[in-house]
Amino acid sequence: MIDRRAEKQALHQVLGGVRAGMSGVLVLRGEPGVGKSALLDYAVERAAGLQIVRTVAVESETALGFAAVHQLLVPFLPAVDRLPEPQQRALGVAFGLVSGPPADPFLVGLAVLTLLADAAEVRPVLCVIDDAQWLDGESADVLGFVARRLLADRIGMLFAIRETTEPDPHLQALPDLRLAGLPEPEAQELLATAVGRPVEAGVAERIVAGTGGNPLAIVEAAAELTPEQLRGRLPLTEPLPVGRHLEGLFGRRMRELPTDTQGSTRPARAPRSPLSPGRRVRGEPGPGPGRRIRDASPAPLRGPVPKPGPPRAAGL
Repeated sequence: MIDRRAEKQALHQVLGGVRAGMSGVLVLRGEPGVGKSALLDYAVERAAGLQIVRTVAVESETALGFAAVHQLLVPFLPAVDRLPEPQQRALGVAFGLVSGPPADPFLVGLAVLTLLADAAEVRPVLCVIDDAQWLDGESADVLGFVARRLLADRIGMLFAIRETTEPDPHLQALPDLRLAGLPEPEAQELLATAVGRPVEAGVAERIVAGTGGNPLAIVEAAAELTPEQLRGRLPLTEPLPVGRHLEGLFGRRMRELPTDTQGSTRPARAPRSPLSPGRRVRGEPGPGPGRRIRDASPAPLRGPVPKPGPPRAAGL
C-alpha cells in the first residue's frame, strides 16, 4: 500500500492496545475508491493472534433488522446459551431463534457486548465492519452501542464508511479518520505501478490532478487510456474517463438522491478535479468503453443508513 502512514499508525495503535489488554475503536471515512477497504485489509493482515470477525454490509439487507450483527457474530453464537437469561432471550428474539415480543434494543446491545467480551477473555477479538453506510439500522445501533462501551475488554472495532454530506447518526461519536486523496508523489507512484511503465510527466500530473489523488480513480483512468496517451503522444480526453467500478459507485449515489435533485444536476463544462473534496460526480455516457466523470451540483445526499429499505482495485 502506497503512503497512508498516518492511517497505518492509527490502525497499529488500535491493534497494539487490544494486545495490551485494552480496547480500541476507529472509523475510517472517505469517498468511494479512496482506500478504506484496503486499510481494513492492512489491519487484518497484521492482526496475528487475534480472533477476527468481519462483515461487509450490503445495500440489499438494509431493511433486514440485525442482519449485519448476526453475520458478524456467527462464530460466537454457540456461546449464546451462557448469556444471562434476559440477554439470551433478547438476542434470541432478535436473531429469530425464539419467539416473543420485539427485543429490547438495550438488552440486545448488552448481549452482543457480553458475547464479545467473553470471547476476548480467551483471545483478543477484532471486529471489522466494511461499507458501514449499508448497515441495517438495528445493527448500526447495536454496534455503535458496543463500541462506545469498550474499555479494557481486549476488543478492537474497525469501521469503514462512505463519507456523505449528512452526519451519521450511529457512529458519529466514535474516533474517526477522514481519508483524502494521495499526495502527488505517491499518486504518481501508484499510477506508474498500475500502468507497469513510466508515464510522461505532464500526463501523470494531469491524471493526478483530474482524479484528486483518488487511488481507484487513478487506476481506472489509467486503464481507460491508450499507451499513446500515457506516453503523451496523443492528447488526453477532457474530462478523464472513469472505469466501470467507479461508474457503478457514483451511479448508485445518484440514485440515492431525491428524484427532483437527480433531474436538476447538470454537468459542468470543464471540471479540473472531479473527485476533489466538496464535489459530487455523476456518470455521463462517453464514446469509449468507459464513461466520463462530470461535476454536478453539490446537492446533499441522504444519510448512509436509510431506515426503510460494494469490488475494488487491489491494494487501494
